[in-house]
Amino acid sequence: MPVTEASGKPEVSVLIPARNEEASLGACLESLVSQAGVEFEIIVVNDHSTDRTGEIAASFPGTRLIEAGALPQGWTGKNNAVACGAREARGEWLLFTDADTVHLPGSLARAVAEAKEHKAEMLSYSPEQIAVTFWEMAILPVVFAELARQFPPAKVSDPASPIAAANGQFILIRQETYDAVGGHAAIAGDILEDVALARRVKTSARKIRFRYAADAVRTRMYRNFAQLREGWTKNLALLFPNPGSLALKTLFVWLLPWMLVAGKLAKMLNDPAWNVIFTLCLVLLFLKLLRANFGTEKTVLAVLVGMPLFAYLLLRSKSMHGKGTVAWKGRSYRSADDKTDNSASNQSYKTLMKPLVSILAILFAITSSHLPVQAQIAEEPRFTNTMIEPGHSMGPLKLGDSLDRAQELFPKKDIDQEWDDACGSTIDWTDSNNPVGHGEVFIRLKKGKVFQIESSTTRFHTAEDITTFDPPEKVEKSYKDMRAWVLLTAPSPALGSRPPVFWIDKKKGIAFELAYDAPHRKRYVYKVIVFEPNKTFCPEQETVNSLKWQSIDAYRVEPPRELSPEP
Repeated sequence: MPVTEASGKPEVSVLIPARNEEASLGACLESLVSQAGVEFEIIVVNDHSTDRTGEIAASFPGTRLIEAGALPQGWTGKNNAVACGAREARGEWLLFTDADTVHLPGSLARAVAEAKEHKAEMLSYSPEQIAVTFWEMAILPVVFAELARQFPPAKVSDPASPIAAANGQFILIRQETYDAVGGHAAIAGDILEDVALARRVKTSARKIRFRYAADAVRTRMYRNFAQLREGWTKNLALLFPNPGSLALKTLFVWLLPWMLVAGKLAKMLNDPAWNVIFTLCLVLLFLKLLRANFGTEKTVLAVLVGMPLFAYLLLRSKSMHGKGTVAWKGRSYRSADDKTDNSASNQSYKTLMKPLVSILAILFAITSSHLPVQAQIAEEPRFTNTMIEPGHSMGPLKLGDSLDRAQELFPKKDIDQEWDDACGSTIDWTDSNNPVGHGEVFIRLKKGKVFQIESSTTRFHTAEDITTFDPPEKVEKSYKDMRAWVLLTAPSPALGSRPPVFWIDKKKGIAFELAYDAPHRKRYVYKVIVFEPNKTFCPEQETVNSLKWQSIDAYRVEPPRELSPEP
């Protein structure tokens, strides 16, 4: 449970560096303030943000908000921010975690217990990675499969092995150990600060424990291709000692089965045994990437197109580090990799990039027209933010925004509708550019101000990656304080043959409307709804004062038979 300065010394100090993190910080803090089983404090270090990061942090009672000082010469922004936070920390343990993480209930106490059980001075988790867009789903499985090969968790956790690594999204370390190895001041200029800190801990003969931890924490690192490219350009050449060689190896391994296909089409490989070899190559690639823990669908996409994309990012990272500077979050840093031959790096980059870009263009054209996966949503420029933040916003549109702002973000088309009802006025905006079925966004207004936003399109999703068509079990796993109601309306094509059920968390300002899929006899998420916490909520075109609005048991997916007699 959180403690204050007056209530005693916490066992854990949770430190969150945050630079322009308004899209994710709220969900992160929601998941942390509700932790139980251990006393802790939360310190958010605002690293010169220009958005609502500081305002969001300050809105959480018990959370300490401090400002990062001026960036000293030779320091990275993140290292400066976490060092500022560490100086203020009072806990026996320090948890360094990122603003884009979501921590599962009870995970903080379990992490402390795990570190103690294994006598580890540093415990680092590799979070479950949430991948939503085409680029994330195609590239991340390849990246994390290669990271698992480069930094095997068993080797990292073995005191006899020299391999050291950590994931900066979750590093739990004893404060005594942190101070003993020099803290972030000792690695002030390291861009890859998590691995650098792990190396200092391990070379000091202290134990590290490192593992994949979908049971504890999840994250969505990047929300669009521009962020993903910038982030991995910064990191890949530092994570892999020979990025150029790895890019060539990756391309060769990926091209091999397709070269067999070309040989078959040219009638050069007529023996049926080549079909077996082709299939075997694809299966081996699939198994190689499956260890990244992204599931079957994403792994198949990674096998088909992710590997050349990974090769492109490796070469881009090598080139940028060869030039001596990399960019991240509006800052430029000098690369510490002085082993790279600039001329050779740039020459190899230019030599390989033209054919590689051609390959990627062809692949993207093929996959965008044939692969029926959710990740292929082509986000329009105005939707660089597709996060649903409870009690606050849906994508770029915030509660409290004006009608003009809503119409600017969601411009009216001929197929869109507007109407007035008992709750106010509603704009029904059709997501006509979403290839996974159109879907809709319902913007509800009173006195010209947005008070409720509803999404029935897969374009928008929560921090837990919940969106339209997801099963209710996914909601129940992520939200632990919801109540349930049923709206006794007549059957409709959109809602199915049974009345809609609503799961609502009034304190957080989020609701999920569950429709009935008659052919499969099950419920699914029809809408995700955000509204002002503890304020008016409007179900469909009714009010909560309507006799059609009836309370039912929490997390119930079907109303009692007397309310919904349809079998």
